[in-house]
Amino acid sequence: MAFIPSRIKKHDTSPRGVSLNLTSMMDMFTIILVFMLKTYSTEGQLIQPSQNLTLPSSTVKNPPEIALDVVVSKEWIMVNNQPVANVSEVVQQPGLIIEPLSRELQRYASESRRMEEMYGVKFSGKVTIQGDKELPFRTLIKVMATCGRSEYPNMRLVVYQKEA
Repeated sequence: MAFIPSRIKKHDTSPRGVSLNLTSMMDMFTIILVFMLKTYSTEGQLIQPSQNLTLPSSTVKNPPEIALDVVVSKEWIMVNNQPVANVSEVVQQPGLIIEPLSRELQRYASESRRMEEMYGVKFSGKVTIQGDKELPFRTLIKVMATCGRSEYPNMRLVVYQKEA
């Protein structure tokens, strides 16, 4: 028997019969999604450096944590970007405790304790301190002593990470 090529049905090339195979496209999208999820950073930038200061550099490896933000610039001491005390007045006062800062921290602590009772969000007593690198050490000690006495004993200093 001889093979007769005219009896072979040719493929239909008309556009009405075209179908799209979605299996390979779904595989591709799944791979892209897994790649993006693996490379996505969940940490992000938790701390926004204040514009009024220059942070010191350090080789610290600990990642930042979410906490109450205290900024000590050359002119102001701020809690969550609200001015609390003037640095020039703080430098001249004799004691270690900065009263306006202490009152503001106590207000935030009582508010956090109330949130703990109402919603179960545990009060950690964490505070992040952003201090200008030209800030006198005595002023930084006063800020840290005030934080410690105002129910915020867990302090972290914010710095720029230096390449090691």
